[in-house]
Amino acid sequence: ETVKKPVKKVEAVKPVETKKQETVYKTAKYVNKNIQISPRKIRLLVDEVRKLSPVEAPARVKFINTKSARALTQALKNIIADAKNNFNLDINSLKFDTIKADEALKIKRMDKSHGSRFARGLIQKRHSRLVIIVKGVQK
Repeated sequence: ETVKKPVKKVEAVKPVETKKQETVYKTAKYVNKNIQISPRKIRLLVDEVRKLSPVEAPARVKFINTKSARALTQALKNIIADAKNNFNLDINSLKFDTIKADEALKIKRMDKSHGSRFARGLIQKRHSRLVIIVKGVQK
C-alpha cells in the first residue's frame, strides 16, 4: 500500500510594503515689480529661459546683448543665491516652478508732434513685473 503524505498548503506571501520617501520641495521667490522694459521684450527671453535649469540659465543669458538679458541675469543670480543661502536648498536640484513677466505700471505723456492721429499723441513708457519661483530639495 502507498502511504499518502499530507499536502501542505502554501499561503501567498504578502509583499512587504516599503514607504517611499517623498521628496519635499521648498520654494524661493524673487519679485521685481518695476523693470523699465516693455513686457513683450522680456517675455521673449523668459520663454527661452523657462526650458533651462536655473543654474544653467545665467550662463546662457549672459551672452545676449539686450537690456532685458541684463535684468534677467541679475534676477537669476539673486534667486539662486537666495535659494542657497536663505532657504538652504541644493542648487543642483533647483527647477523653475514659475517664471513670468507681466505688465506693470505705464508712464503716459502727451506729445504734440504725434498730432491727433497715432494714438492721440500719447506716448506710453511700459514697465514689467518679473516673478521667478524656483523649487528644490533642502540639503
